[in-house]
Amino acid sequence: MTAVIAINALSLKKKHIISIAGALALVVLAVFFLWRGFASRDGSGHWDVEVSVDPLPVSAVEEAFAKLDYDVMKIRNGYGVPRVLVRTVPDYLGQVPEVDRRKGLFLSAVLPLVLAVNEQIMRERDDIEGFAKKTRVQKNLKRAESEELERLARVYRVIDDEDVGAADDLNETEMIDELLLRAAPLPVSLVLAQAAEESAWGLSRFAAEGNALYGQWVWNDEAGIIPKDRITGQTHSVRAFRDIYESTLAYAYNLNTHRAYEPFRRMRANMKAATGHLDGQTLAGALTRYSGRGQAYVESLRSIIRANDLAALDRARLIGETSADVAQSPTGI
Repeated sequence: MTAVIAINALSLKKKHIISIAGALALVVLAVFFLWRGFASRDGSGHWDVEVSVDPLPVSAVEEAFAKLDYDVMKIRNGYGVPRVLVRTVPDYLGQVPEVDRRKGLFLSAVLPLVLAVNEQIMRERDDIEGFAKKTRVQKNLKRAESEELERLARVYRVIDDEDVGAADDLNETEMIDELLLRAAPLPVSLVLAQAAEESAWGLSRFAAEGNALYGQWVWNDEAGIIPKDRITGQTHSVRAFRDIYESTLAYAYNLNTHRAYEPFRRMRANMKAATGHLDGQTLAGALTRYSGRGQAYVESLRSIIRANDLAALDRARLIGETSADVAQSPTGI
């Protein structure tokens, strides 16, 4: 049976919601923890805990992490990461005076999402590798397998990508080979560095208003947030998301499918084959096209990784993970 615990910004009291009388209004804050067996509505898999309230106070997130004994420093030392879903960047994060505390909150909120996205990618990759193994021994895929292969090829834009081919132009082996380049996990250190860089450690207007952590553009103002400094004649906006998990998933899809990041995907595959693991600082070098700043952007990402010891988080794992070793799995790429 799923247990529900209600927590507000002042205390952790079971099954109670504390009303706070203010001079202007009565504010009721409720943070719901859904324990064991919670399946996210966004299809992101299994979450043990959800922290969800609007607005989301920093104190509620800190109390949630304290209850879970969750701290990024411990994760660097080999502890598992709880399956905790924080849906939005905490409000007024910028008012936290201590830089290390502020950064720790941001990293702690985003880290489980990155691991969950990698886990989802690995589930899809496991299917693709199964298809590859079968075709290598010259066995035909069953109809259901062929249909799933084609579905994944559409999800990862292998089919109808003008750089690859239309459905009729690709045989199953070609689809599988291209999918193995695309359906692969991302180095945690690099994802966290980009989230920090693109969202100013969660303090940007785009993060606050649209859960946008990765600065992804969209050419539809209704789907995004118009930059205040957008030059006359430009039509882009920054894509908004319902939560920061969705933002992270969309970012991973972007790196794994867009033609601009094909060099990144090939570097990732070669690195995995040669060394057995992924190096976020090195792979950052293939992202010069992610920003108009080019190489200066790459160096900024590398600086963030070094200064915040993010490489240590490449070894982080979700507690109760179904895929034994996501980012460093021998079957990863």
